[in-house]
Amino acid sequence: MKLVLRQEFPLGRFHATPWRANPYDDPHGEWPPSPWRLVRAVTARWYQWAREVGGVPDIAKLEQLQSALCNSAYAFHLPPDARKGSPLRQYHPTDFGWNPKAAQKPGIRSYGTSLVQDNYWCVPTESPVWWFIEGDDWTDDLRALLAQCLDRMTYFGRAETFTRIGVVESADDIPAPNCELADKRVGGAAPVLSPLKEATRDDIERTTDNPEAVKRAVPPGAQWLYAVRPPRPASRERRRAPVHRFDCHLMQFAIGWNVAPDPRAVVRLTSRFRGTVLRHLLRFKTGDDSATWTRSGHNIREAVADMIGKDSNGKPLKGHRHTEFLAWCENDQPTRLLVWRGSRPFDADEQEAILLGAARDLSWAAAGPDIDEWKVRLVPLDRRVPPPPGFDDNPATTWESVTPYVPPRHRFRRGKERKGESIVDQIRRELVRSGIEQNVTVDLVGSPQWLSVHVPRRVAIRRASIGDRLGQRVRLRFSGPVVGPIRLGHSSSFGLGLFRPARELDHQ
Repeated sequence: MKLVLRQEFPLGRFHATPWRANPYDDPHGEWPPSPWRLVRAVTARWYQWAREVGGVPDIAKLEQLQSALCNSAYAFHLPPDARKGSPLRQYHPTDFGWNPKAAQKPGIRSYGTSLVQDNYWCVPTESPVWWFIEGDDWTDDLRALLAQCLDRMTYFGRAETFTRIGVVESADDIPAPNCELADKRVGGAAPVLSPLKEATRDDIERTTDNPEAVKRAVPPGAQWLYAVRPPRPASRERRRAPVHRFDCHLMQFAIGWNVAPDPRAVVRLTSRFRGTVLRHLLRFKTGDDSATWTRSGHNIREAVADMIGKDSNGKPLKGHRHTEFLAWCENDQPTRLLVWRGSRPFDADEQEAILLGAARDLSWAAAGPDIDEWKVRLVPLDRRVPPPPGFDDNPATTWESVTPYVPPRHRFRRGKERKGESIVDQIRRELVRSGIEQNVTVDLVGSPQWLSVHVPRRVAIRRASIGDRLGQRVRLRFSGPVVGPIRLGHSSSFGLGLFRPARELDHQ
């Protein structure tokens, strides 16, 4: 008769140490579960069942059950994605007494401690271990008795290994065995303790500290067999179900650092963050960790168009449909990174890609040997953190620079300012294109400063010297209230040319 057992580990771990193995010497633990452990566990549960039934225990029935288990062949279907866990080390209490023990030293009475290493296997809760037991001694009565014992089994191995195990009566989803036990050891095989056919009840019930077993490498009544575990599939990230925030147009991150980022280098920070977010989003859409926009198909390019800012043919999107990566500054110091899109909310994949992009430190340094030394950490801020001024739909008539404005067109030719290309002229044209108004007073604040700007990769490779431009802080005075956010000039989608309301000036 052939029996099939289905065993689950609800906590996702199987804690067990092979016979006489020092946990520090055997960091792997027992896997697969040993048949010898099953025989002993079933025996212990039989005594529990006998107490519940009452009357005089029928030891003959127990011996028949033990004989059927010892005379059976065992095979398994092990979850292919089971993994050896990282060992845990914990201090366990030992004897109670004086601490320290030396009589001449003052002390207190307390429990001693012993450091114990706990080795275990991670077993997915949704992937059971299947036991295949085949032998000639099994009868319907013994099968029913085994089921009664297994129903009372709450742990298997160490006491923290909670388990559910039972006899499978009939099922269509029983897999084929992928791990069998052999007499001879081959490369990669793991030793598994199994019962001998001639094992007696005394052998099975003998405790580990029994004088006949304490110094033996193999307990009486048992033998070592060898199991070749199924090959492990390639590790792949298991995507969690993202928490989708509805109507999410703005995501904020606090910027933490050991070395404060240079305010002139905010575009390096935002552009690198954008690149990380795009890699995650393309991986979600294609399932390929190495996917890039240039190697993706037309449908994929269209799916990420609003994030990357260009259509499937590589042409820039119009109408401010694209996502913008901005840096908010306080006292000229970047303190917050903003991801903003006004055309439509971020969907679930986009939100998860943005959060994953913030999970890794980002460098704000220029390319060179120190690029990995100057990094920042992005900390997500929830919706209880209000949006910065200018993103809260409150109108204002006076706006001032958060980050310097960089003219999108060159102002000078041969040392002279071109007609119609002054900062004031370029700002007014941009405001008209943005649908705000042209009647605005533009005041230049402070001195110009050199800034890193965003340069497309194809242009940067061809002309590496155009990565810096002069920026200017500006104050805008409108004839009436204007609702933000306001972003103008070169690299305005990467943090430059960002404005905020100057509330204190509205009442002057």
